[in-house]
Formats: sequence, structure tokens, C-alpha cells
Amino acid sequence: KETKFFNAENFEKISELIPIKYFQFRPKFKSLKNRKKFVEKFHSSFLKICKKKHINLIINDDLEIAKDFFFNGIHLGQNDESCSEAKKVFGKNFLVGVSCSNSYNLYKKAEEESADYVAFGPAFHTKSKDKVKIDLNIIRKFKSKLKLPFVLIGGINHKNLLNLKSLSPNYIAIISSLWNF
Repeated sequence: KETKFFNAENFEKISELIPIKYFQFRPKFKSLKNRKKFVEKFHSSFLKICKKKHINLIINDDLEIAKDFFFNGIHLGQNDESCSEAKKVFGKNFLVGVSCSNSYNLYKKAEEESADYVAFGPAFHTKSKDKVKIDLNIIRKFKSKLKLPFVLIGGINHKNLLNLKSLSPNYIAIISSLWNF
């Protein structure tokens, strides 16, 4: 959702400080109209930065919006369309990430459907997800079997970031500590 700090100028500054591979739009409004209005407001300014800095612009959970705006990919939750459906609609080069909570079975399904990356989380308590934090030791047990790049999500900030180092994620996702300070 929108906060007073969520804007292209701040994104530009952040992208100068830390390497960013993916930027995910998360319009968490119930109505499609409000989600589109949010994307319309911010899309072009963020897209310009993403293109300039070779950052993949991803939409969260929303095939309808992905059809109406340019995105490099989509991130799908467990209750969204399937990875194979998204690939069918947008093509095999469209990036698709899949949330797997802390389940190796969900990871295997995502891998079978040609996901480009997977996400595990929430790693810590977070206000942006109404889920119980996962047991990171479960991921530690099957991490050596993972072939796809993986991102850790949920409640990650400057205070707890180093607690994830032993898992060696390919990426980490940060929301609140960047936009809600």
C-alpha cells in the first residue's frame, strides 16, 4: 500500500545504496479499480528507474494488472493462478516467482511448473502478511536440494537481516523497513 515515503525519488536513492534485482509492486487493495489506480499513479516513474538500472519490475499476485501494464514478471501466492498458467498467458520468458511458505513440496511444484524463483516466508513477524512466521530450520534442512534461486520474505529489516546469513538466500525482500520508516 501507499505510504508517504513510497515514491520514485526514494526508490532511486535506495537503488543507489543497495543492489536491487527485482522491484515488486504490491497493490494490496480489494478492488481491481483501486489496484489499477495505484499502479497507474506509480508505474511509469518506477519503470523508468527499473529500465535504467536493469531491475526487473514484478507485479504481485495480479494477472489482470500484468495484462494492462508492462512488467517483467509476476509473483504468485499459493492462492493465485498457477505458474504454468502465467507462463501460458505471458510466455516462457516472463518471470514468475512463487511463494512456498516453508514447504519443500510447494517448492517442487513451482520447479516443475518452470518458476524462475521461489520465496520462503515470512521469516519474521510482519504487518504486511497475516501469516505465522515460518521455521527457518525447515528450510535449512532442504536448502541443499534447491535448484531455483530463492528469496526470503517477511519482516526483514536492518536488525534481523544477519540472522538469515547462514541460509545464504539469493535475495531478500524488504518492504516496511524501506517504505514505512
